[in-house]
Amino acid sequence: MRTRWWERAGLNSLMTQKYDKAEEYFRKIVAVEPHRYGIGHNLALACLAQERYEEAEKYLLIELERYGETLVRLKSLGDLYYIWAKPEKCKEYYEQALPLCEQIGDKRQLQHRIAQCGSPPAFANGMKSLESLRDGNKKMAEKDFDGSMSSLKEAVELDACNFQAWNNLGALELNINKDAAAAIKYFEKAVFYTSLAGIHANLGKARAILAKEPNK
Repeated sequence: MRTRWWERAGLNSLMTQKYDKAEEYFRKIVAVEPHRYGIGHNLALACLAQERYEEAEKYLLIELERYGETLVRLKSLGDLYYIWAKPEKCKEYYEQALPLCEQIGDKRQLQHRIAQCGSPPAFANGMKSLESLRDGNKKMAEKDFDGSMSSLKEAVELDACNFQAWNNLGALELNINKDAAAAIKYFEKAVFYTSLAGIHANLGKARAILAKEPNK
């Protein structure tokens, strides 16, 4: 009962980007149930979000060895090595994940990243794009929305596959500029490269708002 509550609280903290709290809950579970299914993976995500890459790698590799290869485990390792700027390792795990991938947006993302990993200039632009994304997110948190838009646009110019940046541009258009039509264009770019339910929900929300506007 207690561990189930910790797990729900940890997942909620992950979703709301309270990564230190998520880590706290997952570590409580590991302390009493070290082999609980999936907790190592979630702990790795919390570490990854806090840029503690070696810890994230340790937990992801343990999960892979313990439970075997799945799309989520292989892709998560590829994502880690991409953010960690390790193109060879990233390519290795993305190539293993690709045959297991059925969702078209995720497949496009994997194919794009694999190609990037084989091209030093493209990979360098991908890393610059991540930096612009981080800068845009920081400015958004500081309520510098114009500055955030500028950084996020730079991110997608550097790497069209940066679906987080496309999504955040859409969020700014929808929630700050109140422009559902502009938001839809950004969200459509985001979902082209991902199957994440939250981003697809953002597109649906923007379309619903636009449909209720006069003369639409």
